[in-house]
Amino acid sequence: MMFRSAVSFTICLIITGVAIADFNPFASEVIDISINGLLKEPNYLPAPGYYVDYSEYPYYTRACFALGAVSDASIKSQRNAGIVTLGGYGGKIVLAFDQNVENNPANPKGLDAIVFGNAWWYEGDPNLPWGEPATIEIMPELNDNNIPGDAADEIWYLIPGSLLPDACSFRTQHWDVDDPCICRWPDFTDWPDSYDTNAFEIFPVYEYVDDYAYVLANPNRNDGNPENDHLEYYWGYAELTPRVKLGDRNVDDSLATEGDCPNMPAELFYTFPDDPYITGIDSGTCGGDAFDICWAVDPATWQPANLPSFRYIRITTAADIRDFAQDPLLMEISAEIDAVADVRPYGDVNGDNKVDFADLELFSQTWLTEWPQQEFNPAADFVVDNRIDMLDYAKLAIGFIQ
Repeated sequence: MMFRSAVSFTICLIITGVAIADFNPFASEVIDISINGLLKEPNYLPAPGYYVDYSEYPYYTRACFALGAVSDASIKSQRNAGIVTLGGYGGKIVLAFDQNVENNPANPKGLDAIVFGNAWWYEGDPNLPWGEPATIEIMPELNDNNIPGDAADEIWYLIPGSLLPDACSFRTQHWDVDDPCICRWPDFTDWPDSYDTNAFEIFPVYEYVDDYAYVLANPNRNDGNPENDHLEYYWGYAELTPRVKLGDRNVDDSLATEGDCPNMPAELFYTFPDDPYITGIDSGTCGGDAFDICWAVDPATWQPANLPSFRYIRITTAADIRDFAQDPLLMEISAEIDAVADVRPYGDVNGDNKVDFADLELFSQTWLTEWPQQEFNPAADFVVDNRIDMLDYAKLAIGFIQ
């Protein structure tokens, strides 16, 4: 049933719980890894790429755009608003949270964090995404001094994703300003005429679909096995899955249909993860690329890292594709990052990243309500069926007992 209701624009007002202001689920600091202590933007380390020219594209080279909540992605033409580009192969940014991101089994699907970029689907087909994959690495904070890497085990642990079976693909790229294969050189104060970047290189396969787009098509759709058509081939990297409009709980690119909640706080909406193994975006989730801390490996041994938490995240453009003879806008892989979020556990109704009696009280206020009733609280609709009942209570209990 699809309909518009004036009530849909007023629901969610009851869910601005008292704890939201006390907990920030989004990355909140850029760790400076720039060259020569730059006076101009960006405090991160981009590789050469189409949008790294600060003088022409300053709005793509502000590292602070990767902080805080997801930017407004409600208009397709604004898909690139409020994001930071990492440039080409090996370009990277390091972000920090205010608190540890915990490996919490009470999180939806066991996922712990979400990276948001500016991926999109060609003609709305989730099997034909345009994405520019970047690797994800995480580092714990072990001595509570908020200085990354100053303790023995404060190292970068890799989320290998679906394409990295071992460390053999790690490669350093040397860049020279006069290299004819470079379309634009980073234009920042004191930026050198040559420097190096590195990454665990991955090799995605792009398919030509028309004069406008090459896409990172899902190989499962044409492999002759219908049993895996619904499975994602590429997962575990940033900038693969589109972000969802704030409040678009049925993921139909509208804010005026059944279940939508335009006034839902970003701290509650952009912390409920999509399943990275399945094509498309699940109803009630926020899109982006979620990952489980359990996926992390020690890059020296490729064994499970067994991390209980992390504080810092490093995101790196991982594919080296530069084919400007075709189209300089579309045949360069240069990941863009919008935000990184801590996942909200089942049962957390007020957005403070814990499940307690405050959540139980809010849950009781919305008990047995349905969308679009005024008392319906989408933050408590953990099974995403637009009603609050025993199924949701069972999910709350999962978080409560952890």
